[in-house]
Amino acid sequence: MALVILAGFAVIGAIWLFLSRVPKSYPAAVHPLAPVWAGTPRTNYPAGFDSPYLGHTGSWDGRGGGMFGSSKINDLDAESRMGLRWTFMAVYWRELEPDGPVDLTLGVPPAWQELDAFVGEARKRDLNILLQAPVMGGNAGGPPAWAGRKTPRRSAPADLGAAAAFAGRLAARYAPGGTLAQREGWGSSYGVRAWEIDNEPDSYRTHWEDQAADYAMFVQQVSGSIKHADPLALILAPGIPVSRSSLVWINQALAAGSGASSTGGLRPAMDVVSFHIYEGLDSAFQGKDRDIELAIDELQAVFTASAGGEATGRLPPPREYWHTEGNFDFLGILSASRRAAWRMQFMTRAFAAGVSKVCVMDASPPEQIAVRTYVTALPNPFPMRRMSNQVEVLSGRATAFYHTDTSDPNAGGVWILWAEAGTGEARVNLPLVNSSVMIQRVDGTIQTLVPNQKHLAITLPGDAKMAPPVLLIDRAGGPVPAP
Repeated sequence: MALVILAGFAVIGAIWLFLSRVPKSYPAAVHPLAPVWAGTPRTNYPAGFDSPYLGHTGSWDGRGGGMFGSSKINDLDAESRMGLRWTFMAVYWRELEPDGPVDLTLGVPPAWQELDAFVGEARKRDLNILLQAPVMGGNAGGPPAWAGRKTPRRSAPADLGAAAAFAGRLAARYAPGGTLAQREGWGSSYGVRAWEIDNEPDSYRTHWEDQAADYAMFVQQVSGSIKHADPLALILAPGIPVSRSSLVWINQALAAGSGASSTGGLRPAMDVVSFHIYEGLDSAFQGKDRDIELAIDELQAVFTASAGGEATGRLPPPREYWHTEGNFDFLGILSASRRAAWRMQFMTRAFAAGVSKVCVMDASPPEQIAVRTYVTALPNPFPMRRMSNQVEVLSGRATAFYHTDTSDPNAGGVWILWAEAGTGEARVNLPLVNSSVMIQRVDGTIQTLVPNQKHLAITLPGDAKMAPPVLLIDRAGGPVPAP
């Protein structure tokens, strides 16, 4: 028996070590993107829409609440405390219309009332909603029985038009100026304007694995219905993890627009590329370093190849990418303090790669402090540039990024710096603009320092796996207005 117990512990330990893998390096994206709104904020969208931090907290039942009847209030409060302007909700078609299309003019069923309540609570906290809808794959378990399935145990409904009509009913109710906004007196100031079409359609649980062309047609029809109700709505797709197999599936969905039997393909129906990445778990399960910079390069390559040159007459590649799901490891194998450090590192690297919005998913209390610190210092983090070669490294090895608030080099900005993992602490000397600067750390502590002749040497703490970043605020005139 003792040997069996020891063997069990050995297996658990091996799994733990396997899943705790951390990428050894994080090379820069080869073709960093320029976020479309960084210089020109969007107009006619709810307040905070351009904020690049996406809240994605807790569980959901597909109709506005959490799993097992739980409330989303605590999740919304946590996102608000972090200074976020976004939250997330998945809407399962079979939950809102289990028995057939709903005529909301005849009354609002309980499931719709629950979703109404969620939207109202999000508005109270000034949180925009990324509505993942209609969802038939993943945890949703497929389309409702009355809509049928094209293939058993797959996501595509036999009646795509019915799914599109459901999406139209959602948009007519929840868009700015929609029926819910009119009922509540919100006018056009608040509502859902970002829609992610289904969840990880290539492979997760109920899925569209061999139905990429059907998914492309589904997105087309759903997009048309949503934009008929709200022409300013943004359509996100494909909401997919980035791996070799998923990239093949995306290419199939994009290629559905070629040939005599063309469905138009995925690209014309979408405004934003949405994707998921868990850097720790993806690195472990794919057997090589996986980071958001690599994911952006791989996604861009697929969409660019599909677009072809100007002579093809096809739409250009998408310019906007949103990271809508993922943390380091959802199992919590990396310690809370290291995950807090990873949050700051990840957001910095993602913004430098040009990702327009980054997901803040299921942050623990130490991570929430780190996120709040980061969001407060960098409400609009663009531009974000790698600047390691512009920093004098006195000892150790360091990674450095820099954000400028304006095009004026004398206006200052924010340094984000950390020691490279496994190399001990580092000491760096920084060129500064202002006569007084502030250091903010992952744990929320603040320190004011006076540079010596516009230079300052600081020590960056080390760590074997994930060193905590330091934010150095070299900014005059107070905080920058949030987008």
